[in-house]
Amino acid sequence: MKSKNDAAANTISRYLFVGLLSALSLTACSERPMNLDVAIYNYWPRAIYDVAVNGQYAGGAFMAYHPGGAGGKIVCCLKVAPGPISIDYSLGGAEGAPRLGERIHATAVLKVLPGDSKVLTVHLYPNETALTEASKEYVDERPAPGEQQ
Repeated sequence: MKSKNDAAANTISRYLFVGLLSALSLTACSERPMNLDVAIYNYWPRAIYDVAVNGQYAGGAFMAYHPGGAGGKIVCCLKVAPGPISIDYSLGGAEGAPRLGERIHATAVLKVLPGDSKVLTVHLYPNETALTEASKEYVDERPAPGEQQ
């Protein structure tokens, strides 16, 4: 028969094990879709509009890039999961501008989706590429297209 001390030690060990597993699951990357705010950064020298991320509406208009600003905007609550992210948007600009209204399609890969993520940041570049990243806080970095991962 086990003593009371052995039983108490086993109980404490079980609680510690369950607590450790719970903590690990909270810090692990999520494989399931999560609802995140979406921050769009437009690096085009012209406005873009009607942005969709994975077919979900992500905002109507994002102004042209200029030094010190990337035409950013935040939209609430889109469902995203790790893997390919599809981004569609239309080119804006002055009347008669080349490609005005043309629909652009870009694909990025969301490599990791940390369990504590709150924001999906989408960087849209004039070479028609995109970069996505999920984070707990809003990202203000402006990586150049050549610095994409």
